[in-house]
Amino acid sequence: MSAKTAKPRGGVIVPMITPLTDAGKLDEKSLSRVVDHLLAGGVDVIFVLGTTGEAASLSADMRSRLVAGTVEHVGGRIPVYAGISGNCLAESLAAAKEYLARGAEALVAHLPTYFPLNDEEQYRYFKALLDGASGPLILYNIPQTTNMTIPLDVVERLSEHPNAAGLKDSSPDVARTAELLMRMGKREKFPIFMGHTAFAAQGLAQGAAGYVPSTGNLAPTLCRHLYEAARAGEVDRAAKHQAALNTVGRLYQGNRSVGQSIAALKALMSEAKLCGPAVLPPLRTLDPAQRKQLLEGLKAENLTLTALAR
Repeated sequence: MSAKTAKPRGGVIVPMITPLTDAGKLDEKSLSRVVDHLLAGGVDVIFVLGTTGEAASLSADMRSRLVAGTVEHVGGRIPVYAGISGNCLAESLAAAKEYLARGAEALVAHLPTYFPLNDEEQYRYFKALLDGASGPLILYNIPQTTNMTIPLDVVERLSEHPNAAGLKDSSPDVARTAELLMRMGKREKFPIFMGHTAFAAQGLAQGAAGYVPSTGNLAPTLCRHLYEAARAGEVDRAAKHQAALNTVGRLYQGNRSVGQSIAALKALMSEAKLCGPAVLPPLRTLDPAQRKQLLEGLKAENLTLTALAR
């Protein structure tokens, strides 16, 4: 199935971190190790160049090599999705063409992050992306970084576009999420993917096709168990796995900003020998005191990295 006709898959879609060397270069050895870890954990899709992947901080060349390297190492075993978000429409469309040619099966894009946009401006921006993408494009709502929320009426209008392949919604707004799922859950042609992991079990039970957990970088098998329990209607087992994932999320997210949580996640992955702890500016690697506090939090929860990464 070609990238132009591929139907986006649901399930566990992990927004993969970007492994980096201490010099800020793409760490290709760690990339292979992380991909193998995700495949062994039973994830359904690897999503590169998302928020967790520090896409906004990567050069165009690093983005290209990350997409190519991930697709090559995955080797067709599962789909790879690639983010094309940016503030320049022409550059996003050029990236869309390139990443589809390199083997990405779907694209993902959130709103540009410089100018505040009203409803009609948001609609026209996404429509321009959809018109020019020449492949399936998943809309991405993440007000934590864009400082805008895509109105559900705008999502409804965009969902009719032939290239619209679903919505990844990371909003922490409980009421909005409930309305989103009531209006658009269980749509085969426009699936909803939960981007706020704390809503995963609830969202899956209410019609979401999958979820996009950053925790999956560290604990992919646990994420898989949650998905399977929720889809099977096993409420108690799903709740148990959701509680476990929430605990893991609190470890590296807690009171941290989005960027600080990425650095903390990479610190944990470094301890698990999956990749190094390096992040790109403007983010900062955890200092020794912060890293010690993170590991003490892991111990206080009676968790081990070996068990999480299993």
